[in-house]
Amino acid sequence: MLLVSVIPVVILTKFCFRLHLPVGYHGRASSVVISGTPVRRPVGQSRMVDDKPPVFGACKILDFELEMAFFVGPGNNQGEPIPVQKAHEHIFGMVIMNDWSARDIQKWEYVPLGPFLAKSFCTTISPWVVTMEALQPFMLANPAQDPQPLPYLRHSDPYSLNVDLEVAIK
Repeated sequence: MLLVSVIPVVILTKFCFRLHLPVGYHGRASSVVISGTPVRRPVGQSRMVDDKPPVFGACKILDFELEMAFFVGPGNNQGEPIPVQKAHEHIFGMVIMNDWSARDIQKWEYVPLGPFLAKSFCTTISPWVVTMEALQPFMLANPAQDPQPLPYLRHSDPYSLNVDLEVAIK
């Protein structure tokens, strides 16, 4: 899944472990719905002015990120990781995903807790799955990574996709 970090560069340099850890978010299946399902505006705490106390209310800055998400199966035993060299045996296919975010709530809760209510209220996905076999013509060689991943994350299988995505809003 393509993810964009919202951590300021100043914090990234302070917490250099982020250069080595794979980043991903674990969401609840109950918040994943098919595209076209109405999205309920979330409520939570936000602080729009730094020298004022936080307020509770409906989100005022709502957006989404266009992403590609992958269905993984058939599963593994709890606590038993899937080696990266066997990932292709577990990835079924890809859907288009909209990762919804309440940015004003996220700004307030992100440090020190990370995204919680700001990103847990809705994720929309396409009603169809593109199989990995159908994506093969769009696979590219792996880009060079700096710093190089730790050995357990290294592999030579191509995993980058050259796919153009766009959003149209009514």
